[in-house]
Amino acid sequence: MINKKYIPTPIIEKKNRKKVKVVENLDSRRLSTPYVIWRFIVYFARIQYRKFTGKSDVQKTATQLREIFEEFGGFWVKVGQILALRTDLFPDEVCDELRSLQYEAVGFPFDLARSTIESELGAPIDKIFESFDEQPLAAASIAQIHRAVLLKNKNKKKKKISVVVKVQRPGLADTFKRDLDIIKIFVNFLVSINFATYFRWDEFLVELDNTFKEELDFRYEAANGRRMKNNLKFHKIYVPTVYQKYCKRRVLVMEFIDGVLMSDYIKALLSDRTRVKQWDDENDVDPKEIGEKLYISLFRQIFEDNLYHGDLHPGNIILLRKSKFVLIDLGSTGTLEKELRTIYLNYINALSEADFTSASDYYMRFGTDVPKINVSRARVKIARGFDAWSAKSALKGLSYREKSLGGASQEVTNVAFEYKIPTNWAFLKVSRSFLALDGSLQYLVPELNTFKIIKKYNKEADRRALVNSLRPDNIRASLQKLLDIVSQYNDLILPQLRQRTVPFELTVNRSALTLATILRSLSSILLIGGFGTLYVFLYQQYFEIIQPINVEVVDEIVRQLPYIPYLEWVGIFIGGGLTFRVLLACVNILERKEFGN
Repeated sequence: MINKKYIPTPIIEKKNRKKVKVVENLDSRRLSTPYVIWRFIVYFARIQYRKFTGKSDVQKTATQLREIFEEFGGFWVKVGQILALRTDLFPDEVCDELRSLQYEAVGFPFDLARSTIESELGAPIDKIFESFDEQPLAAASIAQIHRAVLLKNKNKKKKKISVVVKVQRPGLADTFKRDLDIIKIFVNFLVSINFATYFRWDEFLVELDNTFKEELDFRYEAANGRRMKNNLKFHKIYVPTVYQKYCKRRVLVMEFIDGVLMSDYIKALLSDRTRVKQWDDENDVDPKEIGEKLYISLFRQIFEDNLYHGDLHPGNIILLRKSKFVLIDLGSTGTLEKELRTIYLNYINALSEADFTSASDYYMRFGTDVPKINVSRARVKIARGFDAWSAKSALKGLSYREKSLGGASQEVTNVAFEYKIPTNWAFLKVSRSFLALDGSLQYLVPELNTFKIIKKYNKEADRRALVNSLRPDNIRASLQKLLDIVSQYNDLILPQLRQRTVPFELTVNRSALTLATILRSLSSILLIGGFGTLYVFLYQQYFEIIQPINVEVVDEIVRQLPYIPYLEWVGIFIGGGLTFRVLLACVNILERKEFGN
């Protein structure tokens, strides 16, 4: 649980918070396919009318599209948020509007919440919770949140555990299923008329099915929460404890965090900057430090943990004292296949090194089923886009969005669209995480230097990799892997080589013996050199051990050598030992009877 010393003072008083409106009778929306099609026909007709009259307005077009999805509500909100990923297809204004989709859900009566909780947990609510706040803390299109206190075990002395209880909206599964069926009919109609085939509708439907499955079963969020909590403790980032015993398909119980939502912090910053500065000083909060930690942590989640928070908008970040913070709402997480993760890392590093030609190559590799195009020309145009982004990044007074990592991708989406290079959905989801995080970073670190932050991450990642490689279990794993490679060579490759080299057996045998002799000599030299290396190590680190045998002539030579830190000595010995072991293994293979004596 969070230490009380990290709980900050409130930035918005409770009395000023708007209460969730609760209605007794929940209206069940009945959207028909003809009505959906009619609404979109009217929407596109308005766009064409504005174009015909010379009054095109991209922002108005974007706003009206958002309003349609908000009118439909339910699963349509999730569909709009997924469409917002397609920055390669839609203008920035449209993606921004869809990304900010918020369905103003009203709360449902406590009796319905009680019924869901008791049905899922199989016990009366007063047998599970010591107290339960009937007034919802928050409400959304998926669920509403209540505060509660878990019932203490009479046989154990424990502190009271404050929790939040997430309860799924009644009838949500039926509503979502109805919406999804309509959407699939609509999408299949677009496919049948070959509309925007570049969109890759099949992948869009797969993404919808995955979202449908995960949103309706809170056990996915509980599992993600446990994994993220285990990973992020090494980032020194807190994730609320999930109480697995009370987590079911329609109910989720987790630790209550008494902090300040980043969204509230930003609202206060926009209305009263002086008040926020006082709050920062009062709670020992450094916005720049928080921003850099969030950015570096996201890189680490993607490249090292391979499990990243997919929706880091300001409502999912809670601020604590001493520049600490908490990540919540783990319902949306992502992973990358090893190959794509490597490509993405190389892409990021190429951008940080201003190697825009290489960055272009990696960007095109994100594409799937790339059509026959003039690759050289597309490559040059993409590199120019990255170069334009780099030049703008150095300008003062430019918006954070234009200078951010997301801005780099925005510069080249027009080129990708021109050459019909379809973007990988996994890459789009990662980009969404950075764009969502930008919503906080533009206020925390408005002058954030993308190049510097990537280099800082790489430096820290290299240090972690070195320390991790020196752990005994990893050393054993590396040795075992090396032995497995030698064994595979001996069992699989060597017999094939032998069959192919029968006509040259005598020549090969002589060459093998010669090479074996050379390698054995090298291993002997390495072994002798190892004793000298050990002496220098003891001289620098444990001089009292070799002091009785220290000779003035040797002492004079060793003193001229540069000082080597302890961890680097460990690496030297491990590297030397592995090399010695490989040389001997190769000698044994070359001297086998099959090669002759």
